[in-house]
Amino acid sequence: MKNAEIKALSVEELKDKIATSQKSMQSLKFAHSISPIENPAQIKDLRKLIAKLKTELHARTIDSIIEKVKSGELTNYNVRTFFQESTFDSQIKLSKVKEIVEKASK
Repeated sequence: MKNAEIKALSVEELKDKIATSQKSMQSLKFAHSISPIENPAQIKDLRKLIAKLKTELHARTIDSIIEKVKSGELTNYNVRTFFQESTFDSQIKLSKVKEIVEKASK
């Protein structure tokens, strides 16, 4: 999957693609441990695809946080409550969100 195709996916499609790719990688690893698969490079390619998808999802999360800061919806004072109520799937930490808020508000 090319980078342009990944950028064209919506957030929900990214999440679905990550989940299906992880399941297929798990099944490939299991099949490879039982008997060698024909092309073991598939595992490496899937691992790289998952990393690309997660990177794009994380970048979109950061972009949405920056947009909320610029609109005034997110300030340094309400970061913790916003972070607890939000449904971000990427594993972004509260300290990273506070750092983004501080940079974006300057």
